[in-house]
Amino acid sequence: MLDGNLEPLRTPTARQEDGTAADRVRIGLWGAPRSGKTTYLAALPIAAMQFQRHGEGNWLIGGMTAEANAFLNDSVTKMAIEKSFPINTSALEGMSWSFQGQEPTTGMMRKRLRDASFVLEIQDAPGESFKPNNPLHAKVLDQLAGAQGLLYLFDPLGDASEASQSLTFFFATLNELNNRIRNAGGHYRGRLPHHVSVCIAKFDHPDIFRPAVEAGWVTQDTVGSQLPRVPEHLAEGYFQWLCNDFRGSTARLVRDGLAAYFHPERVRYYATSAIGFRLNPQHVFDYRNYANVDIVDGVPRIGTSPEPINVLEPLTELERRIRTSPDARKRWRR
Repeated sequence: MLDGNLEPLRTPTARQEDGTAADRVRIGLWGAPRSGKTTYLAALPIAAMQFQRHGEGNWLIGGMTAEANAFLNDSVTKMAIEKSFPINTSALEGMSWSFQGQEPTTGMMRKRLRDASFVLEIQDAPGESFKPNNPLHAKVLDQLAGAQGLLYLFDPLGDASEASQSLTFFFATLNELNNRIRNAGGHYRGRLPHHVSVCIAKFDHPDIFRPAVEAGWVTQDTVGSQLPRVPEHLAEGYFQWLCNDFRGSTARLVRDGLAAYFHPERVRYYATSAIGFRLNPQHVFDYRNYANVDIVDGVPRIGTSPEPINVLEPLTELERRIRTSPDARKRWRR
């Protein structure tokens, strides 16, 4: 039975009664072609349903429009039932989703769960749109400039195969974003004002996972499915290792660009996998057989039911950092 003294939790709405959109948070999604942006978004509803099995709290995601709900429904069908990957985005697509849940409190308060809700506005843009001469480039820059936070997908595999082109996309976007915000007087203490979540993608891929294990970055849960992870306190070091020892000069420039243009205390790192690892028939991780992608008739397919790793956390923690930032009431807006 609910405590009758508690303040009722309202459903996040597109507009408050006074016409404002105070409960909305605008997040820009940023990454090179084939870095997995659409797959990341498609994995969110699955990660939300599984969240209570792997952490404290609970999250529900719902679409604010028919199109947003259709994307959520199609994503679960495609990834969990058909075991297939979503089709890469070919046009700029904006979606609004409501997030309602409970999250652990932080700070000096006795540890408990607090109710949380917000409306997320996010745009999924094709990776080629980050190229300066692409017709969608200006619109993508508008979206990133008007965002309060950025989700940057760093792809250690794709970036390695097309390093020069990916770096060109990265720096062109970063340079133009800085120019727009500087000209509008939106810098915060001399740098871009955004909070950033860096998602180090494809953690499950053997070419990434095996070297990370051998280098000592990976720990493993001892309960449930016993999933491997890079602990939160090691995630930045893991990213530095990928850039310094595993990838090379172009990745180091991506790292240096993030450090130069954004305040370090506003950047967090996450080892992320949209599909997770293959699990054995007992639904437990087995290091002898963990790759979760099969090639069927030349087409990549998901092996066992997806178990996304660090897909929801970069987003909900990004919203929390934006909400609790000391300058939250003074955020720069377009």
